[in-house]
Amino acid sequence: MKHLFFLFLFFLLRPAAAATWYVAGTGSDNNDGKSQKTAFRSLQKAANVVNPGDVVLIGNGTYTNDNIGDGGAVVSVERSGQPDAWITWKAAPGQRPEIRPVGWTGIQIRASYQVFEGLTIRGNNDAIKLEDALADSKNPKANPYFNTNGICFDGRKASPEAKPHHAIIRRCVVAKCAGGGITGLEIDYLTIEDCQVYDNAWFMRYGGSGITLLNNWAFDDAPGYHIVIQRNQVWNNKTMVPWDRIGKLSDGNGILLDVTDQPTASPGATNPNGDAVVKPEAATNPNGDAPVNAIPKPEAPQFKRPEWKGRALIANNVSAHNGGSGIHTFRTKHVDIINNTTYWNGQVVGYEELFANRSEDVIILNNIIVPKASGKVTSNNRNINVRWDYNLYPDAQQVMTGPHDLVADPKFINAQIDLSKADFRLVPGSAARDSGGNELPQPTDLTGRKRPQGAGRDRGAYEQ
Repeated sequence: MKHLFFLFLFFLLRPAAAATWYVAGTGSDNNDGKSQKTAFRSLQKAANVVNPGDVVLIGNGTYTNDNIGDGGAVVSVERSGQPDAWITWKAAPGQRPEIRPVGWTGIQIRASYQVFEGLTIRGNNDAIKLEDALADSKNPKANPYFNTNGICFDGRKASPEAKPHHAIIRRCVVAKCAGGGITGLEIDYLTIEDCQVYDNAWFMRYGGSGITLLNNWAFDDAPGYHIVIQRNQVWNNKTMVPWDRIGKLSDGNGILLDVTDQPTASPGATNPNGDAVVKPEAATNPNGDAPVNAIPKPEAPQFKRPEWKGRALIANNVSAHNGGSGIHTFRTKHVDIINNTTYWNGQVVGYEELFANRSEDVIILNNIIVPKASGKVTSNNRNINVRWDYNLYPDAQQVMTGPHDLVADPKFINAQIDLSKADFRLVPGSAARDSGGNELPQPTDLTGRKRPQGAGRDRGAYEQ
């Protein structure tokens, strides 16, 4: 009898057979969504029916929304997968669907065990005039048209046991969003890989960036990488509208890991450059309903954020021509920044190329760091235990140096603003070739090419 009970329990708790759902620009939400011929029209319809293990195949078409209220998105993903049954959202084979948000967000995720693959989220920057965005920034209520985010994982309103975790964004394009590109708020176990993130954050009033993680919320204390940002091309993300709480331009970084340390009664600096203090009760946010770069004003019972003990990996990325830094951490612990190439960042706010700020236990190795004319390689503000070595930069600096650093021109094949046209590989004879260190070795480069290829590992994002 006991055996029969456990057998019944097994069948009761196991995931139902996975389904494949179809969405297409020629579909209808009156369809059943179970075949290409009976595809849904909207992504939200699929989001409302998916179960653990399901796959959503998205066909050609433009997907948008008419919901521009607080929290409005083209698709809001609220149903979670399971550890052995993730939910996958991806472009159908040979298809190139495009998500065009007009409200606060393109893809909003408040769920776990999700994969998003091969999708394009394209905002409305090309249709926005800067003078209109500047005028709107003075209005008390923000217009989402000037603040639209691309992909946003948002755990801020969830209870501690319901924060989003375990998600992958792979081979996606996030471009021309007036707000942030890819943002993770109070999430754990997030991988962002092989994506192109460019021309975002131009018109928002909240100081966003290309890729941002804020307030990682620990799912567990397991060792290893909880956050992985690898093999991405990130360029020309910048802010042109002042952050409304300080009245001046801020952020616009390529890649930013923001605040994993414990909150304090006196939060101090609240923007990554450490040059502004915002009162908690005055803070606002990128989505119109809670803050991003400051401590939230309580609107419901607040829970203390658990100490985040996982590690983050930022590896094999190219980050160029962003308004803020190429890559940096602010009030963040346990980060490995390995084999990246940054080039001519600080175009708007003048941040350094690649640096840790008020951070702890950060390892920075094997990077190529090329600042713009008069720009700076790095900085070192109130950091603890930063390991810096095997980095290459074109002009000598004394802020952070390692015994194996090289001061040399890396000699790129073709450096350009547009990374879809540039070639940041190294010409023969470059000092960055075969001269990297073996600490925290990356198995492949940005293109998936195996490391090493020659007598040693190359520095930067590419292995020749």
